[in-house]
Amino acid sequence: MAGHSHWAQVKHKKAILDKKRSQLMGKLINAILIAAKENPNPETNPKLKNAIERAKDFGVSQETIERNIKKAQGLLEETKIEEIILEAYAPGGIAILIKCLTDNKNRTIGEVKRILNKYEGKLAEPGSVMWLFEEKGVLILNKANFKEEIVEKYTEYLQDFQEKEDEIVLFTKVENLFELKNILEKENIQILSTEIQFVPKNYVNIENKELESKINNLIEELLDNPDVHEVFTNTK
Repeated sequence: MAGHSHWAQVKHKKAILDKKRSQLMGKLINAILIAAKENPNPETNPKLKNAIERAKDFGVSQETIERNIKKAQGLLEETKIEEIILEAYAPGGIAILIKCLTDNKNRTIGEVKRILNKYEGKLAEPGSVMWLFEEKGVLILNKANFKEEIVEKYTEYLQDFQEKEDEIVLFTKVENLFELKNILEKENIQILSTEIQFVPKNYVNIENKELESKINNLIEELLDNPDVHEVFTNTK
């Protein structure tokens, strides 16, 4: 069970049904709209650059990307999409952040609340869950061609790293994400994924298989909602 972003679960499922693929395209475009409102230049806006890279991964055209950056700046028709981050608890007290991109805040909150109730979860007060996470840049690398000296060589960029079975996960500040990516690519390090995630400060282990299954089902149903863009938990 992934402890931070559940986007990766979607990214590796390329054979998506037409309906889900269409829904995913909408989420990818909305992410560009939100990120470009702040700053339309991907070279100085890592969130926009990340949104564009994700969109390109799934075949969104450059023309569509550029049109939606203009929409975000009000140069074409006005966009009503806004980002809201809902804080919640799953069964077992597991902390959840639910990032939503929506044109109807009340509808989205109502739908998220309904899904949480179905799985014995509940919305939390603003601030009661957010403090358990930190927003970071995350690079997932192929362990096979990773050089350990990289960690020492670029300590000024790295906040932390985790070693997994066949991957290395590096954590950096959001603003350093793509600079570090470029450095690693020059070192011929294979980068599997570049993400901006809410990473838990401390992780919780789930021992109970029934509880783990219920939380996984909750997350899957949340992600099936067209307004829910990402879900983060503090589980390992």
